[in-house]
Amino acid sequence: MSDDWIYFVPKSPRHVPSKKETKAALNLLEEMMPDADEVEIVRTEGIQFFNCGGNFQSVACPHCRAALDLDWWGRTMSSDYDEKTGFRLKKRKMPCCSKFLPCFSKFASLDELIYDFHQAFGCFAFSVMNPNIGEMSEDAVKKIEMAMGCEVSIVYKHM
Repeated sequence: MSDDWIYFVPKSPRHVPSKKETKAALNLLEEMMPDADEVEIVRTEGIQFFNCGGNFQSVACPHCRAALDLDWWGRTMSSDYDEKTGFRLKKRKMPCCSKFLPCFSKFASLDELIYDFHQAFGCFAFSVMNPNIGEMSEDAVKKIEMAMGCEVSIVYKHM
């Protein structure tokens, strides 16, 4: 049997909503998704990667939109991660934009890359397991953002 999750991650990776915002958003998510198996708060000391699991298709450069080699991406993920502090999100030279015109090299951090399906980095998120609602409407996302006090990235994970 497979499971699905929706993660609601602040777009700013280091942002953590206040206790009041967290409680309001938690109540709203439970109300919006009453059939969910569980709604959890994820809080970590360092920045972690909220991946889309089996939905993952590709990763691309945010500047030229070229598909990035997954081996390069994997090595970059490994070198950016620290066991104690999580992801550092250091800006790195993009291999595609630097290949032919090194004097016009473009830089980006892992959280700026274009992921298909979307993925996110953060130290806080709401995790909703088997929400049984499909894709979130724009209006629902706006309500969640209002409750959390920040813009959010939505990650749809399938395992």
